[in-house]
Amino acid sequence: MREQLSRRYLKTFACGTAHKFASSAVHYAWLAHHYGIARVTIDLLALTIEPPEFNIRRNRILAGQCRDSLLCNAKRLKPPGAVTAATLAAEFGIHEHGVDDRFEWIGPSTFTVILTDDRGKEWRGKITLDRILAHGDGVGDPNR
Repeated sequence: MREQLSRRYLKTFACGTAHKFASSAVHYAWLAHHYGIARVTIDLLALTIEPPEFNIRRNRILAGQCRDSLLCNAKRLKPPGAVTAATLAAEFGIHEHGVDDRFEWIGPSTFTVILTDDRGKEWRGKITLDRILAHGDGVGDPNR
């Protein structure tokens, strides 16, 4: 049996989830630049993505992977510890855009995960990248 963890590990879970998302957010970044929308929010428990331009299959897959990882970790909390809400906010630096060789990128982007525990306390994890690739794997088709 795995060791049960205290609620203070929720900060670690939030940071890990933010990092996991940021590591694969290339298509989100491309869509942010494409549509001129700098902020995306995801309810990780309900898997809802706002604004609707980002709620496509490809993006739901990454959100689902983050949720699954988070829920797997949350199972390790000592009872009655639980995650009652989980929100991810991605803020893309679409004001800075460039092309290096064959790669598109956008400027500083911040990914914040806020987890709420069964007592109502919020636990935050945040990662900021100086630049992120903004590649759509089929330039011109935002649904890919």
